Amino acid sequence: MRSYAVAGQPALHAAPLLDTHQIGADRAEIKDWLRLCHTPGVPPAAVRRLLMAFGMPEAIFRASRVRLAEVLPDALVARLLAPMSAELSAQVARTLDWAGQPGCAVVTLSEPAYPRALLALGDAPPILYCRGDVGLPNRAGGAAVALVGSRRATPQGRDNARHFARTLGDAGVMVVSGLAAGIDAAAHEGALATTGGTCAVVGTGADLVYPAHHRALAERIAERGLLLSAFPVGTPPRADHFPRRNRLIAALAQCIVVVEAATHSGSLITARLAGDLGRDVLAVPGSIHAPQSRGCHTLIRDGATLATSPEDVFEALGIAPPASTVDTVVAGAVVEPGPSRGARHSGDVRASVRGKRARASRRQPSASATTDLFDVHDDGRVDGPPSVRAEAVTPRDASPGMAAVLEALGYDPVSADTLCGRTGLAITAILAHLSVLELDGHIARLPGGRFARRTDPGVR
Repeated sequence: MRSYAVAGQPALHAAPLLDTHQIGADRAEIKDWLRLCHTPGVPPAAVRRLLMAFGMPEAIFRASRVRLAEVLPDALVARLLAPMSAELSAQVARTLDWAGQPGCAVVTLSEPAYPRALLALGDAPPILYCRGDVGLPNRAGGAAVALVGSRRATPQGRDNARHFARTLGDAGVMVVSGLAAGIDAAAHEGALATTGGTCAVVGTGADLVYPAHHRALAERIAERGLLLSAFPVGTPPRADHFPRRNRLIAALAQCIVVVEAATHSGSLITARLAGDLGRDVLAVPGSIHAPQSRGCHTLIRDGATLATSPEDVFEALGIAPPASTVDTVVAGAVVEPGPSRGARHSGDVRASVRGKRARASRRQPSASATTDLFDVHDDGRVDGPPSVRAEAVTPRDASPGMAAVLEALGYDPVSADTLCGRTGLAITAILAHLSVLELDGHIARLPGGRFARRTDPGVR
């Protein structure tokens, strides 16, 4: 008999176990699960009660009306047993076509491949839509970290995210993120070719890619890692999807690392959700002048662990860091890790964060307020509001090359060689632009051949 757990309850026994070589539900199961979970007017709580009482959806639909009425009100039973609507029938057909494509699978609560970490949620999604390595989350077990942050990340922030992800992934840690622009994309890129791999949890149907320019990245993740969605095939991006996606990201990981975040951002919501689930919360510091670092500084002030290197993340996981992990670049400086502080109990950060939750909750956005963080266009595009966007600091008369140099400079001291790599410009062009920016008071030359943005442009 197949066993599985629902909503944190003891395992249930259902239909005979399928062939262990089969990944995902078969066509008949997909139809029954979609009918159960998406019949109009049947709420998720009712679905969970039915699963607890009967096990598999097939058994639910075989049960008599009298037996079903012992679990649900008559009105809900009538809706459940009514013929499928044209819309639901079309959704079933669309899902079956998608699931028949190579690498695509519909994974339900009844299957061993369902990520066990999600069962920590009291309302784990009964259906997941997966592309790629379905078994990745369960193989990772406790060696899973969420790396999240600003969509409008600084160059240094993206470099930090790639470095953390690559170092963690090389040690066998799965890196989880949300496929968004900025920090999320950099985290996926850093972990793609590692042994730990990467899992992208998306806020659309698994057949769609948002943002659209991440299509190539999504394909690489599907080939080498896992792309996962709790939303039906064909679901477009909507503002209320992102808190639900963030909750899955938090549940799949044993700790969460916020690399960059503004003071009102979805990354802080993900951090709060992680704390609610008992996960460790870490934050990477940045320049005090960078809007993208203010959220991280708020988290640190309110009890999150300061993360200056991947070693801090290994410590939070209770994993010994590899011998090759010797340094990282944070805020433009190479930070040598000190002596190992030993394994920290996972509850330390949780207690600290929870102890200050009353104060932190006044500053962090609630999940219900997340719709204020996105502008949803008629064509389904979703943008952040002006309050989340980086402050404009580029001179109005700057040439495209000069603007590219200033953008690549970010808020941390960097060398001319680093700017060459970030912009693709020749060193002669970089030095020429730096000279003009320095003369105009927009940047300052620092010891060691590095340059930094001035916070008081025009003061020389």
